[in-house]
Amino acid sequence: MVEERPHFGESRRLWGQSLASGRNTMVWMKRMRHLGALGVAILLLITAIVLGSLMRSSTRGAADPDTQEITTAEVNTTVRERITSLDPDVMTEAAVRGAIEDQLPALGARGFIRLSIPSKHIDVLIGTDYSLDNVMGISVQQNTWQYRLSLAPVNAPEELQSLYVTYMSTGMGNISGELMIGSAGPTAAQVRTSLSLMIAMWACLCLAAVCIIAVFVTPANHIAHRTRAWTPLRRGLTMTLVGALVAVPVVWTLASRTHAAAREQFARGTDLVVTSAVNTMSEWLSTGEVSAAYLHATYTMSYPDCSFRILVDGKLQDRAGVDYGPAAYQKPGDPATWRQLAPFIEGGTPRPAYLTTATKGGVRVELVAPEPDYWQDIHLRHMLFWAIPALFAVLFALGYLTGRRPESTVPSSEEILRHAVARQAVLTVLVVCLALVPAAGWFVQTYEAAAVGQLDKTLQHDAAALSSLLSSLDPSVAAKKSLQIADSTLAVARTGMVFSLKFQLKDGRTDGFNINPAESMLSVVTGTDTPTVRIIANNSDWSVPPGHSLAVRVIGASGRLKDGTVYTFLLGTTMRPVQQDMQELWKAAAWAGPVAFLFIVLAGLIAASLALHPVAESMRRLERFTGDAGHELRTPLSSIRLNAQVALNQDQQPEEFRRHLTAITSQAERSTHLSESLLLLAGLDREQSAPLAPVQLLDIWTDLHSAHAEALNAKSVTLQTPSKALTVTANRELLTIALDNLVENAVRYAPEGTTVAITALRTGGTVTIAVADQGPGVPPEALPHIWNRFTRIDPSRSRESGGSGLGLAIVRKAVEAMHGRVAVTSEVGRGSTFSIILPARTADL
Repeated sequence: MVEERPHFGESRRLWGQSLASGRNTMVWMKRMRHLGALGVAILLLITAIVLGSLMRSSTRGAADPDTQEITTAEVNTTVRERITSLDPDVMTEAAVRGAIEDQLPALGARGFIRLSIPSKHIDVLIGTDYSLDNVMGISVQQNTWQYRLSLAPVNAPEELQSLYVTYMSTGMGNISGELMIGSAGPTAAQVRTSLSLMIAMWACLCLAAVCIIAVFVTPANHIAHRTRAWTPLRRGLTMTLVGALVAVPVVWTLASRTHAAAREQFARGTDLVVTSAVNTMSEWLSTGEVSAAYLHATYTMSYPDCSFRILVDGKLQDRAGVDYGPAAYQKPGDPATWRQLAPFIEGGTPRPAYLTTATKGGVRVELVAPEPDYWQDIHLRHMLFWAIPALFAVLFALGYLTGRRPESTVPSSEEILRHAVARQAVLTVLVVCLALVPAAGWFVQTYEAAAVGQLDKTLQHDAAALSSLLSSLDPSVAAKKSLQIADSTLAVARTGMVFSLKFQLKDGRTDGFNINPAESMLSVVTGTDTPTVRIIANNSDWSVPPGHSLAVRVIGASGRLKDGTVYTFLLGTTMRPVQQDMQELWKAAAWAGPVAFLFIVLAGLIAASLALHPVAESMRRLERFTGDAGHELRTPLSSIRLNAQVALNQDQQPEEFRRHLTAITSQAERSTHLSESLLLLAGLDREQSAPLAPVQLLDIWTDLHSAHAEALNAKSVTLQTPSKALTVTANRELLTIALDNLVENAVRYAPEGTTVAITALRTGGTVTIAVADQGPGVPPEALPHIWNRFTRIDPSRSRESGGSGLGLAIVRKAVEAMHGRVAVTSEVGRGSTFSIILPARTADL
């Protein structure tokens, strides 16, 4: 008697079953997460559709900016035709209004039609009133014009409205008049709302795309172990997200307070400027003249694109600078205020401007100063530009380091491969980005050089224009009028003009003037027509801290006045145009850079994931192969062990020993067959294409009859094969294996006394070899799965009668290695037909 010792096989079996059950549960959970991600993607798409509808409705009541010109032209034509059709003798304001008021809806909710017929004393305004008396034809002295501009309605002076306005002084039949039509586009609030909804819509679309990509990139059968779900990477990203949520309100509050303090300082300084300006103009009025051009030229260094208006006893005396239209006008007694303004004639995007006035005696000076980019805001942005990424990096590092598990865990081969590929993808993206840094630097330098070159061209053009003007002036006129001429003519007058003029009179006196000279560095120079840079201390630019250096671009020239007097002048401007161009570039880069980087990273990760699919699938097949092999080999090995224990632990008769040994031999043969099948499948997995050669099918039929003769005789089943010779281009070994498995299955399931028929037929470009039996058939719901490994149609059938479940999987792999495909048709109770379809070559007969 042999003492029975405890075995660990049973505990291993139970552990394997629990692991398989847990794996199936986790696969199910992973698939449910995929379904959840798809549901989130659908909800995001629906949200994007809703946001798109809201975006379209947010501009309801406004004319489409893309069709304003066409719509206005059509309304213009219709109005003139209708006025022409009216009887001049009985024409009244009511008749005119009734004839044209139905055209107003096409111009937007805030559009207007203004028709003036002086001969009939008719002045009709339909729609919104924008105080148009100041912008009629006399003010521009043109018969026809059209502009895009921004105006504020009389009843809502704070709400700037973008308009496309056309004016025409024309005849309409026997009468003549002035017709002005304004098409109202979206307001600034509508544009902001539409832009916000558009950003939200695109964000939803991007998130939906990420969800869909995650579903299709991440395989549904990939197992994320529950104990390792809270990875260091996720912890680091979570800490970064929490830091971002905290940083947003802090940064917003800090930026708002900094901007408010800088704006208050700007307002105080501007109030002092306008007070000084009104004192100067009050003194000049005693000499009989005032000059808004002098004020504009003097203060344009501090207030680019500013506007000055001088009123004497309530009447406009002079104006200079950018015209912001009636929306910038102030009534006596109005306090200083901030408004959104855009240039009246040029149109453009509205921006904040500070409106302030000062009065002394009968002189009133109004100043419109667009808000600059404050140096406090610039310094704060520069600090945050470095501080916020550094903070996020620290938070991510803390989360990553604190998220590392102290215990040692052994990741799976697939996880190791995925992490390696992800690291390599990120490293590649970083290398690409670092390689792009020199190219980005070269682009920035080239862009800045182009901006400086454009500024130099402007300076040279203005210097040539000023020289041409001065050559036609006398000394007395040049001393009085050249400043006004320069301020109204030269382009640099808007960006900060430096202007010094000097000439020697015939009586020996010198005359001229200096506007914005900076001590001796901006004194009059001669002998150069090439723009140069002068560095001076800043006392005027709000974007540069006081006392810091300020760069100005200057050019000098000389010539003769009309009477021959020699003059020299220095003309210059600030580097604001270049700085503004660079700021626009950096703003675009601030948005486009992170988006491009994230796109590159996302594209790299997606490409890496897609490239990883075949490798990951191979590793999953290897794991499945190992698990299936162990699962299938366990049964025969357990049977062998049991029979051996029974034979060794009891006093058996020779017949009993023979019975146990026969069972052991049978199970060993089954294990050997299963191992050979598994090894064959592993080889077919590696072999994507097998060598092909002409194969005579009659030889294959002979081999099949010999191989299955014993099984056929045991069940009285007849194997019927074609008698006609047919050659097919295939791999003889693989084709024999595939047909051997099909015939073995057919004989196993065929009832006694029936026939298993093999047919071979060439049709078109394929050769079809079919094996048909008269067995029980395959249920329709099982047909898609019968080609999978270890698939049995009837789970209740024992493995002894049902085989290993690998035969059809071997058939499919073998046929695919020969560039063919498999097919099956079956009817329950009447049998099945399994087909091998191979491509026909010219050598196949």
